[in-house]
Amino acid sequence: MTATIRFPEAHAFRLPQIDRLAPGTVVAAILLYVAALFVLRLSLSPFLEIDEAQFMGAVDFRLVYDNSHPPLYNWLVRVALDLTGWRWALAVALVKAALLAATHLFIFDAARRLLGTGGGIVALAAAALLPQVSWMSAHTLAHSVLVMAAAAAVVNALVRIAVRPSAPAFALLGLAAGIGAIAKFNMALLLVPLAIAIATDPFMRERFHRTAALLAPLIGLVIATPAWIAAALDFADSTERMEKLYRHNVFEIVDLPVLGIDGVLMLTLAILAWGGVVLALIAAFGETPEHQGEIATSVRRVLWRTIGIGLVLTFVFVLGSDMSAVAERYLTPLLMPLPLLAALALSSWRWRGVLVVAGALAFVAVLFGMVGMVAFDKHRWARPYDAVGAAIAADAPDGRITVASPVPDLAANVTLALRRAGRQAVVEGDRLAEQGPLLVLLWLGHDPLPAGEWEAPGPLCPVATLTPDPKLLNLTGRTMPVTAAIYRRGTCPAG
Repeated sequence: MTATIRFPEAHAFRLPQIDRLAPGTVVAAILLYVAALFVLRLSLSPFLEIDEAQFMGAVDFRLVYDNSHPPLYNWLVRVALDLTGWRWALAVALVKAALLAATHLFIFDAARRLLGTGGGIVALAAAALLPQVSWMSAHTLAHSVLVMAAAAAVVNALVRIAVRPSAPAFALLGLAAGIGAIAKFNMALLLVPLAIAIATDPFMRERFHRTAALLAPLIGLVIATPAWIAAALDFADSTERMEKLYRHNVFEIVDLPVLGIDGVLMLTLAILAWGGVVLALIAAFGETPEHQGEIATSVRRVLWRTIGIGLVLTFVFVLGSDMSAVAERYLTPLLMPLPLLAALALSSWRWRGVLVVAGALAFVAVLFGMVGMVAFDKHRWARPYDAVGAAIAADAPDGRITVASPVPDLAANVTLALRRAGRQAVVEGDRLAEQGPLLVLLWLGHDPLPAGEWEAPGPLCPVATLTPDPKLLNLTGRTMPVTAAIYRRGTCPAG
């Protein structure tokens, strides 16, 4: 004889109150949270994080930049700089905040349209448990945050089309796809399998069987084509960082000459690191309630099929191209349907309140984590760039200073520090600013700069070499040793 233990509904923790919240309340909460991130980031440092620093000297409205990414984020930073009077920290924080707000609003709205406010909140809670969405995007990353927002918009547009296939919905799909395509090349990991999934789903295929559906590819191609053609014509610059994909990793021991076995293992780890917690919750507790209806069922089917096709294609590509390094952020566009899929699977779960509370705590933990990272680590926001800039400003002769370094974020932040110290300074290679008669070459540490790390732009005359070692602006007690070699351009005077 066996006994089945049944838990009464009273033992559940569903938080039914969230179903009765007005959508505007959740929207306000999202905007307040992003505003808190924005204020916190600006209060932590006037300097730039490593991904933010890459834009200094690269905001001149080109189609191809030297960072192997499409140009849209650079353009957004330039617009923000013009709006903020070229206040760098404010400009990059403003772009990031707008993209984070858009991401979370698109996630919430997509789930709300299918499941109501409670489902939208469950989707946000699931997003909070995705480290790339909640944690990494808040304190680092740039292009990945833009492609994340674009992918969230694509999912949102798909839901709108499933609910009501209107011209604005198809236009949003094209706009989001086009923006994603000039945000980061890995947007293709979502768009290609999504197109296949839509074409193989009868319900969704019928939704696209109308003239208005042509708006999606038309708008997407109009937006993306110029930048993609430019990237193809300047293939070397557009693929400069591809070599990173073939560096050895922790699985080097199983690396084979032709097949990317180590890359496949790294890809598996990347999937688990990106969304392992949410995938586990769906697998363990997910349901497919009949009351969600045909529309929700079709959206679920298409999105799971998209992820499945995308992962299979990615595994085949990694294996066949003998790729070794696969980072979690590469998978961001493909896995962005997960918050909505989690909402579809877990909104009826009787313990969904646990997920909602865990998500809320995760969002709050991001704020404390950013503070702790600056207080107890050597994060760029804790580095004493002002002290380095003041030392250079005191010893460098009069004149505009060009700042160069084999470490780009060091050059960018010391340039800002020199400006804060009252000196005219630009980073080496800035097309929008006149290069100075003085050049300061910076590198970390006090050892000689290894040969080949930096190539002089012409003859230089040494003026002074400084070796400041200021303390980090946090609780670690550590220092940041820097060498600053000051030169005048041209040959040294005879005698």
